[in-house]
Amino acid sequence: MGMREEILGSPAGWRQALELAAKNGLPQGPTLFLGSGSSYFLAQVAAHLSLQRGRLALALPSGEAMLFPGVARSFSVVVGISRSGRTTELLRAVERLGLPAWLLTTREGAEGPFARVVVLSEAQEEAIVQTRSFSSAFLYLAYALTGEERLRELPERFIGELDGESFRFPTGARYFLLGSGPAWGVAQEAALKLKETALVWAEAFQSLEFRHGPKSLVDGDTVVFLLESHPLEEDLARELQALGAKLVRLPGTLPELPLSLARLQLFAHHLALLRGLDPDHPRHLTYAVEL
Repeated sequence: MGMREEILGSPAGWRQALELAAKNGLPQGPTLFLGSGSSYFLAQVAAHLSLQRGRLALALPSGEAMLFPGVARSFSVVVGISRSGRTTELLRAVERLGLPAWLLTTREGAEGPFARVVVLSEAQEEAIVQTRSFSSAFLYLAYALTGEERLRELPERFIGELDGESFRFPTGARYFLLGSGPAWGVAQEAALKLKETALVWAEAFQSLEFRHGPKSLVDGDTVVFLLESHPLEEDLARELQALGAKLVRLPGTLPELPLSLARLQLFAHHLALLRGLDPDHPRHLTYAVEL
């Protein structure tokens, strides 16, 4: 199964993620969330949602915790995120930290000293580029941390609102993806999808940070995706349009983010094909990074 088919097959993974989140939740106490690549962006989402609810949390790349285990002194538990369960940096970090650890993955048989392993088996992928595994893990973390009931509507909304043509966005010479809060993590993931599959210049920024330098790059050949979640972003949208950007405004609130992400995933696949690339076999990449 290829990238496009796996994106369109997301609802099954989303349903399972919501069920498992209601059943298992997440550990209590000050939490260090770890991941590499796409999984690190998930860790950032989880840390933000935890902090918003008064829980001490930090997100780090697994490699950073592996190299500098002293960063974990303030934490009592680790939540590792790895689609394959085999990411070397994560496994070594957990071993070096010596803290109770959970793993959120899509495959059975994960190795390592994990007290609990949550397997999102319906979100398994064959494609190298992560799509439904990311959005399913996002839903698991979001529902476990917030209990937001509108998230439970998303599998059926996907079926009713998305199809294989949900990628009709403008193209340009460069792409910026902007968001705040959980939408910042999703913006970073969407930028990575564009880089991996279409080999284009794509960067993500916290939305209000974009004014602090990067906006100098905006011209008529710049596409800006704004994942909107705060009223202050309205002024930013008007400013970007005045600068000539091809502005795409997408919902960036928690119950809307998985749908916006799926549209951006489909766009990345489409853009790769437009550029004569094979999105199912991205250059230099493998399914899991094992050192």
